[in-house]
Amino acid sequence: MKSKFLIGLSLLIGGSAVASEVKMWVSVDQTDRMTCPSENCGKVGRLFFRESAVVHEIVGTWARVTKYYDDACSSGVSVYVDSGPNKCNSANGISNGKVAEWVKLEHLNLIRPDDPGAGATGAAKLVAGSDDFRLYAEQFTIAAVELIEKQICSETDFIDNGGWIKSTNRGEGIYFTYCRNKKIYLDVASGNISK
Repeated sequence: MKSKFLIGLSLLIGGSAVASEVKMWVSVDQTDRMTCPSENCGKVGRLFFRESAVVHEIVGTWARVTKYYDDACSSGVSVYVDSGPNKCNSANGISNGKVAEWVKLEHLNLIRPDDPGAGATGAAKLVAGSDDFRLYAEQFTIAAVELIEKQICSETDFIDNGGWIKSTNRGEGIYFTYCRNKKIYLDVASGNISK
């Protein structure tokens, strides 16, 4: 099925060079953005479930999801690369100071995945806009109810913030929200709530 999709998509957007840009959506939890169409290149970030991406070009099983832009190379090293090879050279997808971002084509879909929070009811509706709601709906809801019952947060706090936000600097499985202008953290594995 996956190979039929890739072949169909390649035909739809004209093989390797895309005649017109095609908007697609991330259909997996996350996909790495690479400096070239290979896992052996530098990683410059991630796209997450249901995020949109415009496909400009397809090379093999990879999709270029940005236009080429200036890479801030300093002493031959890319300042944009988060991990992996960071040299400003063509082997790493950086030529003449220009770079683009690539993701695995199989992680994209022409149809946006359904919103996992669309059918939420009761207290779950307060946190239905949370990052990774489809994975941690129960943990998010339990934590929100606990915080509301203890009067640390109000329902309005969760409505205004859209729920729980994935932390980028506290490690895997850590989410936060703001309650009365104070940051509250949740560890979804343990259920531990901290400030």
